[in-house]
Amino acid sequence: MATSKTRSTRRGVPISLQVEVLFRGGWLCSLCHRPTIFPPALRLAAELVRAGGYELPIAYHHPRWRRDSAPLLDHLGCVIDHVVAHSRGGRHAPENFAVACNKCNTRKSAEEKAKYLAEHPLRFVKGKYGEPRHWDGLASLFVVLARQSPASLTTSERIWLRALDAHARRVPDAG
Repeated sequence: MATSKTRSTRRGVPISLQVEVLFRGGWLCSLCHRPTIFPPALRLAAELVRAGGYELPIAYHHPRWRRDSAPLLDHLGCVIDHVVAHSRGGRHAPENFAVACNKCNTRKSAEEKAKYLAEHPLRFVKGKYGEPRHWDGLASLFVVLARQSPASLTTSERIWLRALDAHARRVPDAG
């Protein structure tokens, strides 16, 4: 009789929760503190540039975030990181989620955050005037472009648009 191994399967993080984590973290990587970029915004920006008649190749977006086709996403594309890796028993819960750039998330893998930072000391980016206070990863650009061309949105991007709109309605104007 064959035995089956019980594998811990991880479900996806709902987009509405991802939006909350991204804004909670200021769209800054929790590991290197660099601003991250919302990938769908770059896809729509590339579409806009091409529609404007620019015919030379542009490297704004690639679905697989390839370095040759999307250098910003390869390094700065925003992802949701498990602070304590799921494979190490970390909870799949909001308090265990943090913003990470694609490069740091890939390098960290399943390591503990403290151990990763100790072994890979990064020179944190610190601006002369402090951390960005109003960075949104180009999410507002995505919202504007998505509203201009709703027919070009993927199913996932429509969900992102609804989640970003819902977040904007809940957050009072920082004026």
